[in-house]
Amino acid sequence: MTARTTEAVALDRVRRRVAAIGFLAVTIHGVLGLIGVSYVLLDQGRRSDAGLLTFMSGVVALIVCAATRAILGARPFSLVWSAVALVPTAAAYVLLF
Repeated sequence: MTARTTEAVALDRVRRRVAAIGFLAVTIHGVLGLIGVSYVLLDQGRRSDAGLLTFMSGVVALIVCAATRAILGARPFSLVWSAVALVPTAAAYVLLF
């Protein structure tokens, strides 16, 4: 590889990481927002709606995890990273229900 090719590969790696961090920083608010809304609905006595929104936060978390890994150029599905992505949802189920 030439120096120019090595530099292009390194630049592409940095570009992907910056894009992935930006994407994750924006989309994680959707996951946490769904958990927050489920907390509000639970206070209103709408337990089934709160449960469904908490479940949806897990679905959104898995989609965000797969998309972030795709941006990084990795295989979108990883069992370990999927489990890590579901930690906020699992914590919400434990704390809310």
